Amino acid sequence: MSINPPSDYVRTSEVQIHWARRKEILKAHPEVESLQGKEPISGFLVFLTLGIMLGMAYIVQTYNWNWLAIILLAYCVGAFIGHIQWVLVHELTHDLVMESSEWNTFLLLVSNLSHIIPSAVSFRYHHRNHHAYLNETYNDMDVPSLFEDKIFGHSIIGKATWLSFFSVLQSVRTLRSPQPFEWALVFNVVGNVTFSIWVIYALGGKAFGFLLLSSLLSIGLLLHPLGARWIAEHWAVAPPQETYSYYGPINKVAMNIGYHNEHHDFSRIPWSNLPKLKAIAPEFYEALHSHSSYVYLIWAFIMDKRFTLRSRVVRWPKGYVEKEAKKEN
Repeated sequence: MSINPPSDYVRTSEVQIHWARRKEILKAHPEVESLQGKEPISGFLVFLTLGIMLGMAYIVQTYNWNWLAIILLAYCVGAFIGHIQWVLVHELTHDLVMESSEWNTFLLLVSNLSHIIPSAVSFRYHHRNHHAYLNETYNDMDVPSLFEDKIFGHSIIGKATWLSFFSVLQSVRTLRSPQPFEWALVFNVVGNVTFSIWVIYALGGKAFGFLLLSSLLSIGLLLHPLGARWIAEHWAVAPPQETYSYYGPINKVAMNIGYHNEHHDFSRIPWSNLPKLKAIAPEFYEALHSHSSYVYLIWAFIMDKRFTLRSRVVRWPKGYVEKEAKKEN
């Protein structure tokens, strides 16, 4: 499908469509209810992916790979395994693995270890708010700030830089909505720092560098195709549609993370059942604009002058308009 991104916000006063569509789908296809639940195999994948990452880190250190080879391995393999770990963090954020929330938290912390940077617990807090306050300016940390747009949003170099260093800029953005204290934050930091120290002393600097590089590439460093996710999911390439799915080949190695409309409609359906949802209720999804290529989307985002960091359908936070009206009166 062709894209037609607006260069400025498209504001809506409507509540997010996902709540209404969920009701319509359940009314038309009550069997969808059975797709919701836990996917225990994700718990196994947490430890499998950690083992694979440590195995590759051991190899590059033991056989003294040169840095070019390490970068290539991280780009072509490590980033994809690291991205699977991020999808697992996402699944655990929604408690879609174990029955116990405590066990989900434990697995979430384990899945974040080889990312090096302790970020899973913070992601969980802000991602849950993203679902609750979808595309609300100020409340949804997925919406870039006006400052970001001013600095990065209107040039090829600016947009390429923003996407390449998305993780850093999003971390700064979340400072406008500080996360309340929880002990899981402490465990996240202590666990990742301890793990990093162990990797450096037990394996070596190249092993640590490989893990860190894989982690950053998995979320878009050096314009890695996986970074297109941050554009694909909610950038308004066909407004007033707010959310977009990706049905391309990377879903095969990314645990169906591209089924984003389906996920927002039913956040209690695990990754393994999202294609089944689309197959059961195609009349609700096939007419929506979707993406088929992450590489093309990155190219369009950077090169198309219409694309800015304000190319989003957004809504004011609940009560904001009324509050501003009272100020004027």
